[in-house]
Amino acid sequence: MTMDQVIDRCRSEWMFSDVTEEEVEDMVAELRDHLQDAVLVGRTPQSVVGGDVTAFAADWAAARRTHVRHGAGRRLAGHAYAGSVALLVAGHLIGWTGRVEIVPASLAAVALFASVMTFTPYWRALLHWPLWRWTALSFAGSAVLLALYLVGGRPVLLGVPLWGTFAFLLPGLGLAALSAARRNRVSGSARP
Repeated sequence: MTMDQVIDRCRSEWMFSDVTEEEVEDMVAELRDHLQDAVLVGRTPQSVVGGDVTAFAADWAAARRTHVRHGAGRRLAGHAYAGSVALLVAGHLIGWTGRVEIVPASLAAVALFASVMTFTPYWRALLHWPLWRWTALSFAGSAVLLALYLVGGRPVLLGVPLWGTFAFLLPGLGLAALSAARRNRVSGSARP
């Protein structure tokens, strides 16, 4: 196995585990340094990582992993807000109407979206999932869609007018503007 293959396999393992992106990059740089040093003295990459590269990467990830995930409730609320905004805006645009009806299926869809986005490593693990996990996800997704269809469009829990959607959207736009201003201020102060 070449040095690049070892690094790629370790990176994939680390991305699938609960290691932050910054830590993954640090670990890759450190591993690359160790492997280059080994090659310079005539050793193979396997002499550094051992016979089982996946086990080596998993052990290193377990040592570096953040043990407590802080902010899950905050991320869940943010994802629920984003899903609600998307649902309302899409309802207005697709139905080309000034009023969107919120039904139980809408709430279930937002809850599903928020939980999947919060509690799965969706953006990093997507391509690394084994077939059984894709099969389970497909089956569960189909079951949820069938249940939402069977629940139907009644009863209407709430009717949201167009101005209500804009009012609901304003706090999110304000927070995004404040966050962007804070990032610009921090990055501006970090420059010499």
